[in-house]
Amino acid sequence: MKNVILTSSLYESIELVKKFLDKNTESKKILFIPTATNVDEYKKYIHLTQKAFEDFGYEVENFDVSIFSEKTAKEKLSEAKIVFISGGNTFYLLQELKRKNLTSYLKERIENGLLYIGESAGSVIAAPDIEYASVIDDKTVATELDGYAGLNLVDFCIVPHFEEEPFVEGSRKTVELYKDKLDLKLINNKEAILVENNNFTIIK
Repeated sequence: MKNVILTSSLYESIELVKKFLDKNTESKKILFIPTATNVDEYKKYIHLTQKAFEDFGYEVENFDVSIFSEKTAKEKLSEAKIVFISGGNTFYLLQELKRKNLTSYLKERIENGLLYIGESAGSVIAAPDIEYASVIDDKTVATELDGYAGLNLVDFCIVPHFEEEPFVEGSRKTVELYKDKLDLKLINNKEAILVENNNFTIIK
C-alpha cells in the first residue's frame, strides 16, 4: 500500500498532513530530511516546518543524507515509519540521493509501507523526471548529477507554489513551457496531493 502526501509548504498545509498521518499510522516519529536546503540561502521555513510537526506531538529527527554514509542512510530509512523530505533545490536533492544509492531503495520502502511526505522539492522529486523544475531551480548547483529521473512515485509532474510569491512568475512559466508536454498538477501552498496506491486526489 503506497501512501504519499505531496505539499508545497508543509507548515501552511499541516492540517491536511495531520489528517493523512492520523488515518495511516500511529507512529509519532518522523525522519526529517532537509538536504535540499543545503544550497539555499533562505532556510527559515525549515524551522517553521519542524515546529509545525512538534506542535502536533511528533518527534522529529533531522537527517541530512549528504552527511552520512549509504549504509547509515539505508539503516535510517529501514527503521522509519514516516519520512519527510523538505523543499529546497530539487536537483541538488536528487544528486545527494543518487550519491548514496537511495532513489530505488526509497521508492521500494514507500511501496512497502513507508509513509512519504514531500514538500516543494520533496514533492517534485516524486515525478518520473525532474528536468522541468529547471525553470525555478538552478540545476547547475548539482555538479555531479548525471540524469534527471525522479522517484517515479506518481505518473504526473507537480508544480508547487502555484500563484504564490516569490514563485508566481516561475510557476506560470513552467506551465506555459510544459503544459502540452507533461501531465502537470498545480498546487498552492495550502493544498496537497494525496496518493493512495495509484490513485490521487488534490485536497484543500
